[in-house]
Amino acid sequence: MSSHETKAGPTADPRAIATALTFFRGTAIVAGLAMFVLIVEMVLKYGMDNDVLSWWSPVHGLIFMVFAVATANLGFKVGWSVGRMIVILLLACIPFLAFVEERRVVREVTPLTT
Repeated sequence: MSSHETKAGPTADPRAIATALTFFRGTAIVAGLAMFVLIVEMVLKYGMDNDVLSWWSPVHGLIFMVFAVATANLGFKVGWSVGRMIVILLLACIPFLAFVEERRVVREVTPLTT
């Protein structure tokens, strides 16, 4: 068993897993895009002394918290360890890897939705 597989069997019915996966996918994509806006905000703020997007940091934080809830929701339904969920959240902090990890999770969890 690789570190990317679930350690325990799913604890929810396939419909609940499918709903959690949809919520995870949506929040993962939004969080990944929000990361890019945050990078633009930081370049503008620290590189060009422009605060036009200074309001974005708290919005990004809220988006990431919703993504964390979506990750936990899905993770508990499919039987992931807390460590696995933390790794997914840490990978989401790295630009581009958020999208790669989202695709990998979708490929892994989709068979559990049928």
